[in-house]
Amino acid sequence: MKKSSFFSALSIGLMSISLAVAAPADAVKQIRENSVQVLSILKQGDANSARRKAEAYALPYFDFERMTALAVGAPWRTATPAQKQALTKEFQTLLIRTYSGTMLKFKNAKVNVKDNPKVNKGGKEIIVRAEVAAAGEKAVNMDFTTYQSGNRYRVYNVAVEGASLVTVYRNQFGETVKAKGVDGLIADLKAKNSGK
Repeated sequence: MKKSSFFSALSIGLMSISLAVAAPADAVKQIRENSVQVLSILKQGDANSARRKAEAYALPYFDFERMTALAVGAPWRTATPAQKQALTKEFQTLLIRTYSGTMLKFKNAKVNVKDNPKVNKGGKEIIVRAEVAAAGEKAVNMDFTTYQSGNRYRVYNVAVEGASLVTVYRNQFGETVKAKGVDGLIADLKAKNSGK
């Protein structure tokens, strides 16, 4: 009885280790597949239609609430639920438009997703590295910070050439919140998204 319990515990332990080892490779595989799919979608039809399809495809792979919380920083903790919802909605719109606009410019680029992800926080955070190179241009390094959510990995930060998107926005948002409060930041994001 004790022997079988020991082997059960051992096999569960080994399975856990193998799952932990497999996770970074799964994150790499998913980011690679996401890149292929988005670039493929962007090559189809007119730019606006392709952009909408690419945005719809990419949405489930990003955690916009977490990205917004990180970008807003300390004021997020004191924001009301309604403010958090409004901030997330507006920041998501801004990020998606920026992301799909950039991807449209790079639709004929080559994306090389690296096989050596960086694993942080005891395996809870996996940073997948990629190089994006447009024809005749120098490759741009991108890092996608992900975590596992069910059967997929969700991106909650992107760094381009080492500059973290969340950190860049946190600096901007901090100044706006200091001058105009959280509602002022929401208003600014709304204005930016409506092109005013």
